[in-house]
Parts: sequence; structure tokens; C-alpha cells
Amino acid sequence: MRPALKSGFTLMELVIVIMLIGVLAAFLWPDFGVLARGDQLDESVSRTKALVAMCRAQAMNESRRYRITLLTDGRMRLTRQKDALLAPDEYVLVGDGWARIEWLLEDVWVEAVLPLPEGPPPLLIDDDEIEFVEFDETPEPLEEPFEIDFEPDGTTTSVRWILRGLGGLGRELTLDGRLGRVVVVDAERIEADGLEKPEPMTDDDDEMEVERISP
Repeated sequence: MRPALKSGFTLMELVIVIMLIGVLAAFLWPDFGVLARGDQLDESVSRTKALVAMCRAQAMNESRRYRITLLTDGRMRLTRQKDALLAPDEYVLVGDGWARIEWLLEDVWVEAVLPLPEGPPPLLIDDDEIEFVEFDETPEPLEEPFEIDFEPDGTTTSVRWILRGLGGLGRELTLDGRLGRVVVVDAERIEADGLEKPEPMTDDDDEMEVERISP
């Protein structure tokens, strides 16, 4: 009778297998910190698109201008005309419940902006996608607040801006002011050591004086 063959691994073989698994995990295991930041970025994009839609709808519904201001510290501020007839140049912070949420999450900020030239409406493709004219210019870092005004007829400035997250991921948003549609594409990723998150503004830096009123 032939002797039975031994089965199983030796201690050395087990150690080698564990080492190989560790090496593979180091390369293949996802960076959950980056994934979490990516989730924050995508959520901020979704909220920004909702903000654009709400501003457009409210401007038409109330017949007064709504304004999103992109601030130099990376935040977004929402205001509206105090009175379209009696005080068209006075703006107040919107006190409605829907306007009080945090539009950009903690680790996301507005990195750069590019006003787009006015022209013929973009071409709709497959009744859903929008094709924009390509421009040589790229969004530039904010050196002063940039205002996006939504008129009572629903139109606004066409603009492109970039939202950036701490993980280096970015999203480029293009708003067509005639249709109120926002197209989002990936922006070029930046390595962590190249990120420059804007410093928070102080009260002295914030020259925009607005009054908060109840809805």
C-alpha cells in the first residue's frame, strides 16, 4: 500500500501567503479617506445643482432677482432682492428653510470660475445631453466675489466653475444661463501636496453687507 500524501501548508508557506496578501492589499485596497471625500464632493455638486434650480424657480415665482455669490474663501452665499421695485439694489440673506442647508460640505470649496460669453443656445443632444462650445480659457482662481444673478424671467449669467475637495478630486460645472441647465464633468485631479484651500474670510475681508430677514 502506498503511503498517504501529506496535505496542508507548512508554517513557512502560510507566512509567505500572508505576506503576499499584505502586499496585494497595499496596492488594491481602496483609500476610504479619498472615497469619503469623493462622496462629499459629489454631494456638494448635487446640492449646488439643486440650488441653481431653486434660485431660478424662486426668481420666476417671486418676480425678484436671486443671487449666488461665489466668495473668495471658497464658500457660496445665497441672497435675493429685498424689494424688486422699492429697493432693487438691496440684497438680503434668504431665510427660507430650503436655503439654510450647507450647500458645500466641509472639505469642498469653489476653486476657480470662468464667465462664459453669451451667444446662441447650446445644442441639445438626445434630448438630455448639452454640448457647449469649447473655450481656450480655463477657470481662474477667485480674486474677488463673483455674482450669479437669476432674473425674474429665469435667465442668468452663463458661467463655468470648479468645485474641489481635499482628496484632490474636482468637478467642473457649466451653467447655461439661457436654459438653466448645469453640466458636470470631472476636473483634473490635483495631488494633495499641491492643494491650496482658501483661507476663511474675516469680517473685515467680507465687504458684502447683507441683512437676514424672515421668509
